[in-house]
Amino acid sequence: MRLDVYVRACFTGIWITSHEHAEAIREIGELCRVQNWNFATWNVATGLQVGGQSVEDQAIDPLAAINAAGALAVEDSTTILVLENFHRFLQSAEIIQSVARQVLGGKETRTILVVQAPVVHLPAELE
Repeated sequence: MRLDVYVRACFTGIWITSHEHAEAIREIGELCRVQNWNFATWNVATGLQVGGQSVEDQAIDPLAAINAAGALAVEDSTTILVLENFHRFLQSAEIIQSVARQVLGGKETRTILVVQAPVVHLPAELE
């Protein structure tokens, strides 16, 4: 199934397994452009970026990136936040709880978290 189908169905937590991060992010960004969806990315090296621009105060903290997801929401629109290699942070109770809270709240704000990682290591709390 294609990502756009999951987004339209408001699956607010999506995991994409890929070793080609740059290519996948480019394709998701293009989908967002075509669908007129808001697009943001986060990774530990570049931090939170919205529209290709860094958000300084949310730089590299993974918890801050998840907590900022709700603030990225735009009324009557969909926002996608791609979290690159985020599987590395899913051992933290704080991160797991924040992701769970955002996935539930994302249904109201149409804010979709997309974890992009080379492997699937999903904690039981998020299954």
